[in-house]
Amino acid sequence: MKVIIYIALCLLLGIMATLALTNTFPFNSGGIGNPTARDILKGNPDADILKLDGLIYSNVSDREWLDDNQYTKGEEIGEIKKQTTATWWYRNFFATKLPKGTKIFMSNGKDYDEYPPSSVIVEINDEELVYQAMVEG
Repeated sequence: MKVIIYIALCLLLGIMATLALTNTFPFNSGGIGNPTARDILKGNPDADILKLDGLIYSNVSDREWLDDNQYTKGEEIGEIKKQTTATWWYRNFFATKLPKGTKIFMSNGKDYDEYPPSSVIVEINDEELVYQAMVEG
């Protein structure tokens, strides 16, 4: 009897761990949350994204509504640590298209404080690209 209870508990813990690692536990009760790298790459495997402070930022440099003069490079935040499309452990300062070492800057002269910025500027090959936070709500 003890063996059966032990096996059942191990299976239950294994299932809960699997659900937690796949972002399906605790179960989503219909609330809206910010998209994850997995959410974005599932819909568009070729997406140009990066992660900073738990938020996913998407490259919006080619959007028609973007006014290049509207964005100016501010203080440096950090640099890309890894280029990857693996979504299991997609961490801060990881990117899908930007190579390791690419510098990330604040936009519009704002200071980096306790809140993640709504947009950042990335400098690569003497070109500045604008990335905007993907926020729901």
